[in-house]
Amino acid sequence: MFFSKYLGKPKLYIIFSLFILELIFIKKKNNLTEGSIFKTLIFLALPIMLGMLLQTAFNVIDTIFIGMLGTEALAAVAITFPVVFIFIAFASGLSVGSTTLVAQAVGAKNYSKANNIAEHSLMLSGVIGIIIAVLGIIFGKPIFVFMGATPEILELTLLYSNTIFIGFIFLFIGFISQGIMQAEGDSKTPMINMAISVMLNIILDPILIFGLFGFPALGIFGAALATVLSRSVGAGLNIFYILKGRGLIKINPKDFSFDLRIMKKIIFLGAPASIGHLTISLGLTVIMSFVGVFGVLSIAAYGIGTRLDSIAILPVIGLISATIAMVGQNIGAKKLERAKKTIFYSTAISAFLMGIVAVIFVLFPEPFFKLFSADKEVISIGLVYLSIAAFSYPFR
Repeated sequence: MFFSKYLGKPKLYIIFSLFILELIFIKKKNNLTEGSIFKTLIFLALPIMLGMLLQTAFNVIDTIFIGMLGTEALAAVAITFPVVFIFIAFASGLSVGSTTLVAQAVGAKNYSKANNIAEHSLMLSGVIGIIIAVLGIIFGKPIFVFMGATPEILELTLLYSNTIFIGFIFLFIGFISQGIMQAEGDSKTPMINMAISVMLNIILDPILIFGLFGFPALGIFGAALATVLSRSVGAGLNIFYILKGRGLIKINPKDFSFDLRIMKKIIFLGAPASIGHLTISLGLTVIMSFVGVFGVLSIAAYGIGTRLDSIAILPVIGLISATIAMVGQNIGAKKLERAKKTIFYSTAISAFLMGIVAVIFVLFPEPFFKLFSADKEVISIGLVYLSIAAFSYPFR
């Protein structure tokens, strides 16, 4: 009833369509050191927010389709989310370090340095992506057992998670390549590439999960495979764009000169962000171990709740990414006062947007849960979680 009441109004379709078109045709603003701070921040952040929404859509789409397979399959995917989020914390941290250094070099108009940093960032992302994938596959089983995965869902959990872990190399490269483009002021291109990969995921999910058009029905493995294939396409499009030199950053593998100091700087600058995200991820993992005591229904409900949390925080993540790029360029250009004002604007806007999301989730929580599950008990448990968790949103 909630959705039909609003989605039936043609004006909303027109407004949303115009919004998407405006994002697509926004001109790239490579110089983030001039003009209105508020407007520059908003127009840089909007495509990033949409891109993050699309990034989250991978898990959301998987969850919606897997929910059709039953509560056990839904719980198996739900219990993997905190662990996957731990490893994503490393990817986001590397992206912060890379974006910061590239943005500073661009702000200082030292493009050869920016190119070199970008090359090191991509190489580092590939190496760490492989390491994380191996660690996930080796230690996944004991971690999931600790978190409360019962024998009835453990096999499904490992089938899904191991496939996702293998695809982490594409996830890491995708994160870093996005950050490189955002650092030069281009948030539109990675958003479009992400949209393409998500559309591919929407197409592949039902085909591989349920076995359409002659394909075998792969169930939960099909969902993971669809995600990995789609992410590889998104990462590939980003790399292709950078290698073609269509932006400020020009990468030529033949000119690459390894410098350990750059690697250390990327890790050093990204470490605080990684630790911050890691703390949240470990917290989710520990909480999931407590929730697991109450059974499969509680695991499924909590898993849906954490996914809604991840959607709720997207505006903040988008603003953070835009802020890193803007602050980096302005520090590189020695405009420290403008960098400080950018941080102030970003903080105020984040609190305002999260307040709006909190109100929506508190007043209308049920329709969001019904997107993922038709089980009344799962929805009932989840509503309690969301009605409490939403009050923390403005303070995140």
